[in-house]
Amino acid sequence: MLTSCSSAAVPDDKPDAKPVIQQPDPVAPAGLPLPDPPDVQAPSPRTTTEKPLRYELNPKTFRIQNPDEPNEKVLLLTFDDGPAGEATMELLDILDRHKVKSIWFINGHQVAKKKQDGTYAVIPEKAALLREIHKRGHLVGNHTWWHENLRKLPAEKQREEIVSTSQLIADVLGEKPKYFRPPFGAGTPVSETICREQGMVSMNWSVGSLDWEPAVYKKPNGITRQVISTVHSGGNILFHDRVWTATELDAILTQLEKDGYQFVLPTEAK
Repeated sequence: MLTSCSSAAVPDDKPDAKPVIQQPDPVAPAGLPLPDPPDVQAPSPRTTTEKPLRYELNPKTFRIQNPDEPNEKVLLLTFDDGPAGEATMELLDILDRHKVKSIWFINGHQVAKKKQDGTYAVIPEKAALLREIHKRGHLVGNHTWWHENLRKLPAEKQREEIVSTSQLIADVLGEKPKYFRPPFGAGTPVSETICREQGMVSMNWSVGSLDWEPAVYKKPNGITRQVISTVHSGGNILFHDRVWTATELDAILTQLEKDGYQFVLPTEAK
């Protein structure tokens, strides 16, 4: 705020000029605000017509986009098969450094041991990792219990794979997942029905890092080259909770940022 500075009045050149006496600023009683000067009103609050940003998943292409700015260079990062433990914290730290949030599609067997009667015992250290993922602002999705191909399972087994994993996530985090990813991208009419019943959105991906292919991850910078060469605006990038992925993730994010991409989550998930 700019303030006016008072100075002593300069006498007039006329010999009979009277000195001008500077009046002190008004002082309000202690604890009370000064009244507005006469004929001066406080400015009205600013209004804005800007629309809040929103990002939606295309249910057919699994791309993410701002429907008001469809050409905006945005990406969604996803990590499957965690929390494996060996590289989970390193991946989280890299994401933090880049201020990136993502979706982690977890397997039930990574967090708990299932008994023959269908009940399970939570693995404390793995549950702690799952809570850490959630605490850092990432979303936790359902990737089934055993990571089996649902198209090779009977309907009742598919239901068990999905429902028990959602329940486990709810037991550890206090909330059920909003997103589901079928193993190998192999969804079924049964899995789609269960997702609707459970209030989940089923999604695959549109950019594969191929960090599961030895021919890619065993080559120097192989994952980086794969992602940078196939990425596109709105890309839904599939990574895994793997040591070799953690080794290259920082370089990948740095290059994508240089190329003008920003990383977002679906708005409805927030």
